[in-house]
Amino acid sequence: MKLKLRRVGPVLYALMTGAVTTAGAGVVATMSVACADEQAAATHVERLSDPIKRTAAVERLLQMYDDKMTVDGSNRDGENVKLFRDTAVPQLAALAEKGDLDSKSQGRLLARLADMRDPRAIPALIKALGDYKMDDKRPDDFDGDIAEIVRNLGEMKTKEAGGAILKIFTEMRASWPKAQNKTFYRTVRDTMLTLQDPAWEEPLIKLLEAEVKSLSNKEQKAIMDQMFWQTVAAELLGNMRSEKAVRPLIKVVLSPFKGPVGVTAISGLIKIGKPAIDAGVKLLNGEDKELAEYAESEFIRAKTDKGDKIDDKDKAEAKKAYVDNAVIIVANIGRVECIAPMLAALEKGDGTSKAVIARELYKLPADPKVIAAFKKVWIDTGLTAQMPPSGNAKEALTEATSSFFDTELAVYVVEQALLLKGEEADTSPIQEVALSMLLKLAGTGQLELLGKVAATEITYPAKVAIGKAFTKEIAIVKKLVGECGKDSACYLKTLASPEASKDSGFLGIKAAYMVASVGGDGTLDKLVEILPSIKNAAVAFTIVQAIDRLSPKGNPAAVAKLQGMIDKAALSRDEAQISKLAPLKTVVFRMRARAQ
Repeated sequence: MKLKLRRVGPVLYALMTGAVTTAGAGVVATMSVACADEQAAATHVERLSDPIKRTAAVERLLQMYDDKMTVDGSNRDGENVKLFRDTAVPQLAALAEKGDLDSKSQGRLLARLADMRDPRAIPALIKALGDYKMDDKRPDDFDGDIAEIVRNLGEMKTKEAGGAILKIFTEMRASWPKAQNKTFYRTVRDTMLTLQDPAWEEPLIKLLEAEVKSLSNKEQKAIMDQMFWQTVAAELLGNMRSEKAVRPLIKVVLSPFKGPVGVTAISGLIKIGKPAIDAGVKLLNGEDKELAEYAESEFIRAKTDKGDKIDDKDKAEAKKAYVDNAVIIVANIGRVECIAPMLAALEKGDGTSKAVIARELYKLPADPKVIAAFKKVWIDTGLTAQMPPSGNAKEALTEATSSFFDTELAVYVVEQALLLKGEEADTSPIQEVALSMLLKLAGTGQLELLGKVAATEITYPAKVAIGKAFTKEIAIVKKLVGECGKDSACYLKTLASPEASKDSGFLGIKAAYMVASVGGDGTLDKLVEILPSIKNAAVAFTIVQAIDRLSPKGNPAAVAKLQGMIDKAALSRDEAQISKLAPLKTVVFRMRARAQ
């Protein structure tokens, strides 16, 4: 009987008849391979050596990593993820380092290797950063993948990546689309602040010393690039407490072309501490000819850049351009050693300089000589005197009074404000500011004076009692002071209540001032403890000012807690929280400098 071979499949028929063709052999081979475990990472790792199957194997392995992460609850050290990493990472890292994939696949592989946070992949990731070339074209997927590498290396605190990260930083122009894409430039900044490689000191100083040639509109991209480089450099050099950077940082503060970097530069000088004090005091005393001449030339260059014609008045202002900035530097460092040079500069200054210096005195540790000097400047400052960059000097000084957290000083200034003689257009704004200031500091002994000021009638710009615009705030003060008197615990309870942060937050602001004014030992610690719970930024700012005032010699324990708040906010990426605590950074720097 003959077999009906036509009903048998072609491969089986070929086997039975012995006629295995070349094509048939291929199918058999396929059947054999099909027996491999497609769910095993090892299967796809083996295929990485095959150029034809490599890309598909990479994609499958990356998907497997994502699946394992899901199973282990995003725990990179979870049992399933760890087993996968041990199986796949060495081969994937070797493949990434060779760069044998197309750009898209290479980028995806590198980004996932970075996400795995596996030390075995670090050499490949660093090489990728070293090979990366940024340009000003539109961003693509690979640029985003490089950003992920930078971010993950930073979060891993990969010190050996310092050279590669610095290369990207110095080659990156913040104005380029690729730098702007998903805030790549910020990722680089954050990573640099995490790593803080000491080997960067000289390159960063060089970046800080670069000249900003013009502030004209056509130079806006170049300005943006320089502000990025120099702001990051200033922050890092301050963190490193680089003594070599003191003069370059001071030059930043002295240059009108580098205004946006100035605050960061001052913070850097505060962090550096005593070496910065020495240099700042020398400049304040007019003993650093080179820096004084630099400030003068930058002042003239800035005027010229605006198209202004330089006259004798400009030349005279240029000669003393260094003074105001030296005052800001020395005052912001805020150590006891800063008191004497600040008061000496006050004695030597003209009317404008004296007002500028006096406005900054509250940043110094409390001292009777400082209070006396402030009073004298307030009295001597004319009704129409102006303070740079613009604004009435006497109003500015009156407003600054509250920052001393000194009730007796507040009373003195308010009483003197009521005695002012002159045009009402000049006196009434100062008296209004005086009332606003007294509202913050008035306790039980000042309520009568508060009522007197509030009832004072002015005719400019219209006939009205000064207190008319402050009716709600006056009611809050009378109620709160009436309930709490001199009981700091009562004010602290109010400060912690939800009502304290509502609307403008004035209730919380008032409570914070009173806690600082009447509280005894332990007040600083209580304010530090309550700060994280405060939702209103204005209330939080007042607490930060009080903490600053209550720590004349620094306080390491408080600094540790405050720095923890700043770090926690940064990690949360909560912009509202970060913004609320932004003023705290300078205070923490100053507290550290005071404790040196």
